[in-house]
Amino acid sequence: MQHIFHNKNILILISGSIAVYKMLECISQLKKYNANIKVVMSEESCKFVTPLSFEAMSGNLVLTEHNQSWYNQSSATNGANHITYAKWADIVLVAPASANTIAKIACGIADNVLLTTLLATSAKKFIAPAMNTTMLCSPQTQRNITTLKNLGFECIESHSSLLACGEVGDGALAEIDEIIFRLARGLHTNVFWQDREVVITGGGSKESIDEVRFISNHSSGKQASALAIALYTLGAKVSLLSSVFPTTLPKHITQIKAQSVTDFNHKIHELIHNAESKPFVFMTAALADYAPKPQKNKLKKEQVGDILTLQCFKTQDVLASIPPESAYKIGFKAEIDESNAKHYAKAMLDSKQCDMVCLNVIGTHNPFGADNNTINIFTHDFTQSLNGSKLEVAFGIAKACESLKIPPKMS
Repeated sequence: MQHIFHNKNILILISGSIAVYKMLECISQLKKYNANIKVVMSEESCKFVTPLSFEAMSGNLVLTEHNQSWYNQSSATNGANHITYAKWADIVLVAPASANTIAKIACGIADNVLLTTLLATSAKKFIAPAMNTTMLCSPQTQRNITTLKNLGFECIESHSSLLACGEVGDGALAEIDEIIFRLARGLHTNVFWQDREVVITGGGSKESIDEVRFISNHSSGKQASALAIALYTLGAKVSLLSSVFPTTLPKHITQIKAQSVTDFNHKIHELIHNAESKPFVFMTAALADYAPKPQKNKLKKEQVGDILTLQCFKTQDVLASIPPESAYKIGFKAEIDESNAKHYAKAMLDSKQCDMVCLNVIGTHNPFGADNNTINIFTHDFTQSLNGSKLEVAFGIAKACESLKIPPKMS
C-alpha cells in the first residue's frame, strides 16, 4: 500500500470517544505506508489519550485547544493553527466522530479547534462514527449523518460489536483496515473507473473426484485480490468471484465463493446479466481445462486397488463463452513455456475475443503464490511489461485498461 499513500497528507480530527485509542493503530499503519499525518484533538478526546501519544505516532505536533500558534501564519506549512492544518490536508478524517461532534458539524458550529479546522478545509472529508447504539440510531443522529452526506462527507460506517457500555450492538468504530481502504479510495478515485462495474475471478477451480477429494492447481488468488483492491481504490463497483480469499478486502467489494468451472461459469454469467452497464471482466482465475465426473461418497483404497484411474472431460471455456458485446474481456494466461508464451497470449486475443491479455510466465523467478509478479500485457494496439508487488501490478493493469479504446461510462 506504500505507493497509494506515499507523501499524501492525511489530517485526522479526533473527538471524544472511548474509541480514541484505536486511532493510534490507524496512524501507525498509515505511517508504515509513507503517509504524512497531522492530528487535531478536541478537549474531550485528550481525556482518553494524551496528545503526546499521537505526536509520537504521527511525528508532528498535535493541535489542541491550548497550543494554537500563529507564528509565520503566511505559510501553509508553519504555524500550528486551524488554518495551516486545514490548508495542508489532501484528505480529512473525523474519527472517532461522536454524536455531539456530528451534530455540530451538521449545523456548521465552530466552537472548538477541531470544528474550526474542519470548516476551514476544502479537502475531501470522511467521518467514522463511534457511539452507543441508541445514540447512533436516534433520529437526530441519523438526520445529522444524512445532512453530512448531502454536504459531501463520506461516512465510514460503524459495525456491531461489544461496546464500552457493555451492550452488543451497532456503534463500534469501523475496523482500521476498512478506514484505510476508504481513505485510499478517497485519494485515488478517477473518472474512468468511478462507478464502473467490474467482475474479477480468482483462485484455482476445484473439481471434485468424490465427496472428499478434488483436483485443483497452485493459483493463490493473490493477484485477483490485489486487482479487486486496486479497482475498488480507483472507484469501481467490484465483485470478486473466487475459490480463495487470501487477503482482507474492503467490505464494499462483493465476495462470491466459487468452486468448479461449472460454478464459475454460472455465477459470472449471472453477474454480467445483472450488470447495469457493460462491465469489465478480469478472468484471473485458473480454471481447469479438464475435470473428472465426481463419484458419490468417498472412494476407498480397498475398493479401488493400487491404481486410481480418472476419466476427465473437457470443461467449458468460460472466457470464450462471454459475448464481447456483453463485457470488456481481460484474459489472463499462465505459461511455463517461455519461448512460446507470447505467441499463445497474442493468439488468445483473437480466439477468445479479448480486449486485453495479461501473460504470466511461471518460473523460479516468478512462482505461484509469490507477493510480487511479472506481467506482460498484450492488446490489439500495444504491449506493455509490468513488474512489482501484485498490488502495483494491479494498478498497472488498471492503467493499461484506461488506454483501451473504450468510451467513457454513461452517467
